[in-house]
Amino acid sequence: MTAEAGDPARVSVVDGVTLESRFRDVLDALFAFVGFFSRDGILLDTNQAPLTAAGLERADVVGKRFVDLTWFSHSAEERARVAEAIARAADGQPSRFETSVVSMRGGVLAIDAAFAPLRGVDGNVRYVIGTGVDVSVRRQAENELRRNRERLEEAQRLAHLGTWEWDIVKNEVSWSDELYQIYGVDRGTHVPTYESFLGSVHPDDREHTANVLRLAMQNLSPFAYDHRIVRPDGSFRMLHTRGQVAAGGGRALRLVGTCWDITRRWEAMRAAEAARAEAESARGELERILERVSDGFVALDRAWRYRYVNGSGGRLLGREAASLIGKHVWTEFPEGRGQRFQLAYQQAIDEQRPIHLREHYPPWDRWFENRIYPSPDGLSIFFTDVTEQQKIQDELRASAAELRALATRLSEIREEERRVIARELHDQVGQALTALKLDLAGLRGQLGSGASAEAERRLRAMDGLVDQTLETTRRISATLRPAVLDDLGLPAAIRWQAGEFTQRTGVPCEARLPEEEISIGPAASLALFRILQEALTNVARHAQARHVRVALARDGEAAVLVVADDGRGYASDEISSRRSLGLVGMRERALALGGETIVTGEPGRGTTVRARVPACAQEPA
Repeated sequence: MTAEAGDPARVSVVDGVTLESRFRDVLDALFAFVGFFSRDGILLDTNQAPLTAAGLERADVVGKRFVDLTWFSHSAEERARVAEAIARAADGQPSRFETSVVSMRGGVLAIDAAFAPLRGVDGNVRYVIGTGVDVSVRRQAENELRRNRERLEEAQRLAHLGTWEWDIVKNEVSWSDELYQIYGVDRGTHVPTYESFLGSVHPDDREHTANVLRLAMQNLSPFAYDHRIVRPDGSFRMLHTRGQVAAGGGRALRLVGTCWDITRRWEAMRAAEAARAEAESARGELERILERVSDGFVALDRAWRYRYVNGSGGRLLGREAASLIGKHVWTEFPEGRGQRFQLAYQQAIDEQRPIHLREHYPPWDRWFENRIYPSPDGLSIFFTDVTEQQKIQDELRASAAELRALATRLSEIREEERRVIARELHDQVGQALTALKLDLAGLRGQLGSGASAEAERRLRAMDGLVDQTLETTRRISATLRPAVLDDLGLPAAIRWQAGEFTQRTGVPCEARLPEEEISIGPAASLALFRILQEALTNVARHAQARHVRVALARDGEAAVLVVADDGRGYASDEISSRRSLGLVGMRERALALGGETIVTGEPGRGTTVRARVPACAQEPA
């Protein structure tokens, strides 16, 4: 910088050293950036600090327009701001602001910059002086502090956690933003005080809250408590408050603390407590119900320990119910290991499906019925001693078997009687009627033409009556026991019966019989033939059918007869009715030989009778 007349930097010499030299030494020793500019922004001189920061020499910058230097190469916006500040200073208007420059390390420094006019002795602005302080570290600290504060506020918001401070001496209270949100008040209008805080506490919690804080201030001790607040909209919040006492001179000066909004947890705990109480009540009611039932009931966990035994269960097991709780079932009853009941328990646990079991328990020689219901936690088992029921059922089954055997025997006797009567009708009555017919023919020949008209008429009437009686005798004989069944077998008998049915009812009856001869024993043939007769009788009486189909087949070791019609069809209640003796008879005939008869039907779509018996079945003894 060149000294001019009236210039503040006029050169003076003191002890052989110029003032300018001393002034530069002082400026170069400063960490602040200092520069002298012409009114149009040309850098006239600068101290060493900005040169060192940018890695430049004085010759690189002096005499050049300040904003065109590399310090501002990173931002056109900052370049314009600095140029405007220099222009304002040249017009006599100082300014201060924060800008940024490029450092030699490639980073960007934050600079607290100021530009001011430098006037001559005449009061006119001759130059512009600029200063700058590197505030990058401070700015980083401020930014980090701001980020930390934002993170803290976000954490408080997410955790519903507010902070507060009460200056007891000044009676001033400060809240964090989240605490305003928790209390449901507006930061711009609500002024928190200790009195307003107590006023917002739920009336039932207010005295306790005041006492906690009073004791903390007296004892200078930390404090923690839960309390409810009432928000302006009338809603409740549950808060957990913790705090410390800042003391001085043996007395409390400040209280600082946090308030955690635990409303959801509190409500969840209350709901859980209510649910627990309800569950306990339901459990008590369930136990009272289980104590009233006559069935035994036990609950086992997955380790086979008793969790619950009702009174009936204890009596059936021969133990005091309460004495079994917590004990291992197979330790208490080792004789049950390997029994069907243990296997059923394990199967229910493994497959997680209910099992109904009625089984004899050899160790006690008793019958038990168990209904086993699994869950992931174990088993619930209802059990009943059904020994007496089982005895009654065994007796009923034995009685039913005896009745079935008796019915079968009666059927055999009836079939034998039919066979004898049919033979007698065919052999004796048939032969007698045939002889009578021959005698009538001989008598007509003896009378010749000399017989009177009356005698001739009577002879013709007698001859017709004999023919009619012969036909009736043959029909009754065939109905009682068709000779074709014994002589030609079941297929021929079915074909004959189908034709007879068509002739008698006018309803076509189609017989589908195997082309090759099949082997069917006499007992099976007779049973299937009688089932066929009963089925066709039902068709004629009830079906209103237009067509009937009869089929016979051999299926493995069984002979199968199917009779199907297209009539009105049986309803399900009619099929299952025990009052339909015809259906019952068909089922019993097949059952007597170890077979079955299944009748299916649907109203309007016909009925099908399917009989299946062992082909080589023998008559029951």
